[in-house]
Amino acid sequence: MFIPEGERFFNFEDSKKLKETFVKACQLFEDYNFTQLPTLEVYDLQDAKLYNPFLIGTQSDGSYLALRSDWTISLTRFLNSLKKFDMPLKVFYWGPVFSPMDLEKFQMGIEIIGVGFPEGEYEVISRLVEYLFSLGLKDLSIILGHMGIVKKLCKSEEDKERLRKKSFFGLKEGDYLYHLLRAYGESEVLDEFSKTFTEFSAECEELKQLGELLKDCKARVLYDLSEIRKQEYYTGIVFEIFHPEVGYPIAGGGRYDNLFLQSKAVGGAVYLEALLEIL
Repeated sequence: MFIPEGERFFNFEDSKKLKETFVKACQLFEDYNFTQLPTLEVYDLQDAKLYNPFLIGTQSDGSYLALRSDWTISLTRFLNSLKKFDMPLKVFYWGPVFSPMDLEKFQMGIEIIGVGFPEGEYEVISRLVEYLFSLGLKDLSIILGHMGIVKKLCKSEEDKERLRKKSFFGLKEGDYLYHLLRAYGESEVLDEFSKTFTEFSAECEELKQLGELLKDCKARVLYDLSEIRKQEYYTGIVFEIFHPEVGYPIAGGGRYDNLFLQSKAVGGAVYLEALLEIL
């Protein structure tokens, strides 16, 4: 039987591993509210342009049918449907997200609504690291960046794409992107960057403060000021978590204030399929 490109069947071993990631999350995040959000969502034209969901069709009234492409956006839509809830609100989820390129991928994530910096960032990152440790992983690295810096220095989509590719090609030492791309490593890179760009000294201090707090996580903390998330709603510190046996992040997230009713919020997700080869 022909299997279309991008479609995946999980064998029994990988399915068992995925089950274990869910069971472990239920145990570790029992102090969080678990939510199971709709896989099939309905968007109007304005929301479809704003959030760019994975559209799969239209209805007779002109609204768009979409598969869930982002847990954070789906959670925001859910919270908007509630008349009242208490804050701070802590939520965890487990399940698939969909995109035209990858079709279906599984994530486990946590979101905290109503908590500011640095308490929110510290709890989300430290709890995700604890979760990964509970699955038997070791030698983790936390990479911290700041979208407040990236958004102000990146002038175009071309700039953002250069950061995603970590490309120095054609850059000169005087170029702002050159300094962004060089700002990777221990806390010294923040000191050097803030001397050149004094207007970002506050953001660099935030990064250093969070890095100090995260030292008790038993994971290495590094800084990358060229770190950029594809989601435009991130407003502050962003992060990725790496494992030495995987060449791409196994978790990521950040702060997204003002996405929901002007509330402070931060969250992060573990990319479960990235773990299957190392669990």
